[in-house]
Amino acid sequence: MFANNRIVSIIDDDPSTTLFFSEALKGFTGITVVDFTDPILALEHFQKYDYAYVLVICDFKMAGMDGMRLLKNIKEANRFVRTILITAAFRMDDNLLREYTKNKIINGFVQKPIALHDFLKEVDTQLSYYENQKKFVPIG
Repeated sequence: MFANNRIVSIIDDDPSTTLFFSEALKGFTGITVVDFTDPILALEHFQKYDYAYVLVICDFKMAGMDGMRLLKNIKEANRFVRTILITAAFRMDDNLLREYTKNKIINGFVQKPIALHDFLKEVDTQLSYYENQKKFVPIG
């Protein structure tokens, strides 16, 4: 169903943000970008296609389910998928944020307002990390 079975998902309750990121990622080859404005629908899609996901990019504050809770659910289902949290207020003094970063539930951050170059660089970093980690996964 998805090109090369590599899905990158963008989740933000602002449709203009998901559109902007989706358009920005068109330059990456070998991925299919899916976007959601509803985190519950995004989680349902992930649960159906978790094997194909390589990266989930989501906003911190969303109606229905916040980004950190969504990423925790995703990582519990597939520990290999990479995650980027988008936030307007980056606060490493937040204990939960520190814990999620330490436990690799959150792999990267992008802070609003977002410079396109910084966003694309972080996506490239996470996709590269995903590919590299596959090389070291024991078989069997």
